[in-house]
Amino acid sequence: MIKFEKILITPAKAKEYLEANIGNRRIKQPVVLKYANDIIANRWFEDTGESIKIGKTGRILDGQHRLHAIIKANKSIYLHVVTNLEEDVFKVIDTGTTRNATDVFKIEGIKNENKLPSIISFFNLLEAGKKHKSLHVHERLTNAMLLDQYYEDENFWQSVSRNAFNWYLGFAKILTPAFIGGFYAHFYKLNNDKAHSFMNQLTSGINVENDTIFLLRNKLIADKVSIKKMPQTLKMALVIKTWNAFITGKTIKFLKFDSTREEYPKAIGSVNEFQYEEN
Repeated sequence: MIKFEKILITPAKAKEYLEANIGNRRIKQPVVLKYANDIIANRWFEDTGESIKIGKTGRILDGQHRLHAIIKANKSIYLHVVTNLEEDVFKVIDTGTTRNATDVFKIEGIKNENKLPSIISFFNLLEAGKKHKSLHVHERLTNAMLLDQYYEDENFWQSVSRNAFNWYLGFAKILTPAFIGGFYAHFYKLNNDKAHSFMNQLTSGINVENDTIFLLRNKLIADKVSIKKMPQTLKMALVIKTWNAFITGKTIKFLKFDSTREEYPKAIGSVNEFQYEEN
């Protein structure tokens, strides 16, 4: 049963709660410092209705920064505490609606939080070798999983996000940052030496090494101003075909994809891989 109570949280009690916490989220020290200064200066209002929320496992669903602030201030304050909550309450705390991945990234204080979740999701779609929007709901990563994937290589994903946004602007916003970033990350994993060069050539049209890139650029630009838009799966297939031509050094005279006659293309990382696929 859920239990509500107003209790005096001492620094020792705050430490006890935090030690029992499962799955600590990252702490933003400026927030802790601000709260601690308010507590020390007696500016902290105790009866605002906000509470420390703790799940059945001891996980702190809401209130980590306040508990850390009590310890830093080394001063006790009264707080409302709610215990024995279901763990999935975390997803709707403070919002009234389910938090999306952008909300979760923002709460964590992650830069480019409005781009990274969609970039990582699109990358995962490409890695799975599936067509756009064909991923079943139960196969999609949860917000927590996306966050874990980001933290596995923060520098990489931040770099992908920055590059994707620059390419997005440089290509007159013809492709979304998610599309560009997802493909860039996907190609980078296949051939990190070629991925950056390919995306630069595609989005800028400068120093293009393979005429197939020009064909793709023209199709994408035409699609941008067309009333009837190119299906996303077709657009993805053309990008993959162009990448493969770039890797192999072969030029495609007529860039197209017919799903009734061709298998969906798979991006390669080297010429040898292309030759293996042909055999």
